[in-house]
Amino acid sequence: MSYPQEFDAAIIYTVVGSGGTAVRTVLCGIEDVSINEVANTTDRFRTDCAKPGAIPTRSVRVNSTQWDVTGSGVTNATDVAARKSALGQHLNYEIDAIRYDGTDEGEVLGTFAGPGVLTSSNNNMQRQGDSGSEVTIAGEGELIWTPAA
Repeated sequence: MSYPQEFDAAIIYTVVGSGGTAVRTVLCGIEDVSINEVANTTDRFRTDCAKPGAIPTRSVRVNSTQWDVTGSGVTNATDVAARKSALGQHLNYEIDAIRYDGTDEGEVLGTFAGPGVLTSSNNNMQRQGDSGSEVTIAGEGELIWTPAA
């Protein structure tokens, strides 16, 4: 029998620098992550030249691709200043997809990486109940998936 290799969680990092000098900073408290990749298209309709009376069929033209990330979790007071300074900035992001395995780090199954802009940073503070936080990153360019070795 074969089972899918499921992700248990994802961790978002901002990345400053490159290579051996890169500094990864975790967006602590962001616990649930959605990655949405989209092909933006335009529908065109073509008539079969051999059958001019037939109803035209759709032809899909791909205009562009894009990716967006939404993350949510708990409000972390120590990250508010960092998120405020990242808002609207062009930064590099890495998102580790992990599986819980009892270790401190978890088993990294792979990493998504690409440049993007933090377009929203929402904090919800509640008198009763859990406070929440949400971020949205609008991707620029390609989102690269690198499976763990």
